[in-house]
Parts: sequence; structure tokens; C-alpha cells
Amino acid sequence: MTRIFVVDDDPYIAQLITGYLRKEQYEVTAFGHGRDLVEQVHAEHPDCLILDIMLPGIDGLTLLTELRTFTEMPIIIISARGEEVDRLNGLELGCNDFLSKPFNPRELVARVKSMLRLIRSSRIAVGGETGVIEQVGIASNTTLSQQSIAYINAGNVQLSEEFRRVNVQGHELSLTGREFELLLFLAQHLDRPFSREQLIQQVWNYDFFGEVRVVDDLVKRIRKKLSQQHSTLTIDTVWGFGYKAAVHTS
Repeated sequence: MTRIFVVDDDPYIAQLITGYLRKEQYEVTAFGHGRDLVEQVHAEHPDCLILDIMLPGIDGLTLLTELRTFTEMPIIIISARGEEVDRLNGLELGCNDFLSKPFNPRELVARVKSMLRLIRSSRIAVGGETGVIEQVGIASNTTLSQQSIAYINAGNVQLSEEFRRVNVQGHELSLTGREFELLLFLAQHLDRPFSREQLIQQVWNYDFFGEVRVVDDLVKRIRKKLSQQHSTLTIDTVWGFGYKAAVHTS
């Protein structure tokens, strides 16, 4: 059964969310604070987390930062403040979605379902067959039943989606979860330009609502890390539109 954690210090809201999710046959555990949350996530490995920002003791954004050091589970931030800075901070730190209070609990359930569906659809169902990966930058036949690992090679950079690692000439880059996802997506579509809005929708699985700066900041950090290792894979600006990944050999 799908397990969901709900963290909100308002008992009414926690009970409301829990009730709606349980109607959908989810297993739900509610917390009134975040003091033991990290330990519980380590122990129980929930499938999704709904996290309030304004919590007693440890605030939600601090918890989000710590959680993203070891888990990529979907995290939905809910906030009574709802200011743009909260949305930006949440996206920067790695949340997958953001809802402002008050919200329609049915919308929250719909967003949870959507995220869980995306995760399930991204998992390759295999039955002893051979999967062929054909993407710009790689040409690899992978026997999935033998659990072979597929890599994306772009210039002197190698990316492993399974292990979520990026190596430049043997040196592993230290990337946040969102940095990895953006670089992976662009590397999978070499030389194809994407607008900032498209990148938010593809990488965050989030409807665009105007925070294009979050993409610019993320690209800036990735570029710095690639440049420090003399990567031939770059993220180029497509002026007046967005960004694309490209390999430069000279």
C-alpha cells in the first residue's frame, strides 16, 4: 500500500488531509511537528510527503533541505503564507509541488495522484526482454533482465540515471537532486532548446506560474560545477527563449 506522511501542526488541517487521502486507500501517518520526521522517513521510506512550512521547532524548509540529502520522494509544500519567496525557496530546495492555504483538499489529492502516477510510469516494467535505449548522445543495448546499467555519454560527461551520478573524466560531480534532474533532461535532448516554462514542467512536473528565475539560478549552479571540471558538455543560453545542452570539443 502507498504510504504518505503528512506534517502539519494544525490538527484540523492534518485530519482533513488524512481523511481525504485515506478515502483513496492510501496509508497515512500524520505528524504535528518535524522533530522526528527525518528518522521516520529513514525508517519507513514513505512514497510521498506533504509538508507544512510553518512548524514548531524545525521549520518545513529546513526539513526539506535535510530530506533532500538522502531521498527523492515526492514532497508537496503547503503554506499559509503563500508568498512567492516561499514558492521559490521550496522549488530551489527540491519540493515537487506547492499549495497555498486555504486549498481544496481534492486538488491536493489530485496532485498526489499525479505525482505518484509519474513515478510509476517512469519505472520500466520488464519481463526478461531486451530494452533498447536510443537517445542523442548514447547508443546502448541493455539487457534489462540482467540488470545492465545504461549510461548517457555526452562529451566527456557520463550520466547514470539509475545511480543518479554524473562523472566528468572520472570525477564525480556533487549535484543536488534538482540539479541532476535538469542536467539529465537536457543531456537526453542534446541541442534541443527548451523554454524556462517547459523546463519547469518537465523537471519539476509543475504547472508554470512565473518563477522563471528558479531555472536561471539552477543553470548557473550547474554551469559552475561543470566548468570547474572542464566539462565539454555545457548548458547554452538560447537568447530570447531558454536553454539547451550541447557538447563543445574545441
